[in-house]
Amino acid sequence: MAKNFLKTSRLDQFLETLRLFGELHAPTISESGVHGFAPLDDPADLNLDYRRTQIPPKKYLLPFREEILQCAGGKYREGNSGAGDMVLFGVHSCDLEGIAYLDRVFLSDPVDPGYSARRARLTLVGISCVPDDYCFCPEEMTSTACDLFLGASAEGFHLSCYSTRGRALLAAAEHLLEEGAPLPAATCSGPCFPPQDPDLRFSDHPLWQKFASTCVSCGACSVCCPTCYCFDVREYPGLAGGGTRIREWDNCLFATHGEVAGANFRPDRLDRLRYRFLHKYCGFTPLQGTSSCVGCGRCKAVCPVDIDLRELTVAPKRVQP
Repeated sequence: MAKNFLKTSRLDQFLETLRLFGELHAPTISESGVHGFAPLDDPADLNLDYRRTQIPPKKYLLPFREEILQCAGGKYREGNSGAGDMVLFGVHSCDLEGIAYLDRVFLSDPVDPGYSARRARLTLVGISCVPDDYCFCPEEMTSTACDLFLGASAEGFHLSCYSTRGRALLAAAEHLLEEGAPLPAATCSGPCFPPQDPDLRFSDHPLWQKFASTCVSCGACSVCCPTCYCFDVREYPGLAGGGTRIREWDNCLFATHGEVAGANFRPDRLDRLRYRFLHKYCGFTPLQGTSSCVGCGRCKAVCPVDIDLRELTVAPKRVQP
């Protein structure tokens, strides 16, 4: 039987072993009580009882704001793609699936160089979780979209590796592990989000208007979504010549998102809400027909007016006259 069981009492030692592979980041609680991934300087700051962080771990791969090009003295310099190796510990299955989706977007041809460089330096260590009322992913779903996954039990953690890097982590922590049978893996039978009714996408169902009249276009649902990746590219000229090109997060619920050369392709809130629904749950460009919803429940949890787009998937068809 393989040595793949870590007692809870040895977790702190295991975390120190992970530091050998890069700067360690994990779920913590800020002074204001917000859950988030942050550098773990003290193991006492680790919080594994969280349900979801406010901002998903996509922030490590798609920084909110990054310099991608600088021009000075007639010379161009590409932006820095980030720091060194990093270990992200304690990631739930839904967020692991979110990163797997972003990989399909940014590592496909043409590869995004900044994302690719950060992704190559990132080691992912997942952990099981307990769903709450906002979650709608399969219960006890175990994601293989990581290097190492910890299945929690009463006495400790059952470790499963899914990559060469994961096997290296196990080897480095072998002195801390004991023999133990792996937890039975729960499998996901399909997409987390219910299948879409094709007639609903462009229908005049009253729920569309209801949500559009309630939505305040704050964009919180997109900011906190693990798979939303819209960005804008802006250039800022310098007073002495040259300038800087910046890439930063954008939001399809903002009125400016659809503006092109003075025209706006999505001027109304209803247009923007429907666009996000179609992009999120019905796919986009090469991933047409692929839902990017991972069931984390953040959009429902953070919405200030309690919009729940899941209602659209169970809405009865409107009878046409």
